[in-house]
Amino acid sequence: MKPIGSICLAAALLCAVTLGAGPVLSQEVLSAEGETPDVRIEVRELKRGDGGTVTLRLRLVNESGDEFAANCNMRETGNDDCGDFTGAYLLDAANKKKYLVVRDADQKCVCSRVDNIADGKKMNLWATYPAPPADVEKVTVIVPLFEPIEGVPIAGP
Repeated sequence: MKPIGSICLAAALLCAVTLGAGPVLSQEVLSAEGETPDVRIEVRELKRGDGGTVTLRLRLVNESGDEFAANCNMRETGNDDCGDFTGAYLLDAANKKKYLVVRDADQKCVCSRVDNIADGKKMNLWATYPAPPADVEKVTVIVPLFEPIEGVPIAGP
């Protein structure tokens, strides 16, 4: 075998071994369809933080062919500003408890702002909640205009 052929063969084998030897990362994306076809939310993370809180991180995905009007439709009450992501909550079914978005001294949410989203675009959202008891490992995430997402695991700090 010619030296160049041996080098190519060795490089090909090295690539095959390297590509096949890596860990397989498989994480199920928890998502829910919305009332509008081809619009969905995806849970990115629900994680315990300092001070007895949990933070939910979501991704809003619009593949509907039209703009999705999210800004005024994802708030808890008419008293909240359009764009406040206050309508999402956590449901602890085992303890029959609903966790609403944390608010500061001025009653402003500890959450992101949401806007209308164009077709083909994604938007990251987040909100902070009081933490369920430490023995609660999973909750249901409820977001206005979307189906509930059950069995969302709560990650540690």
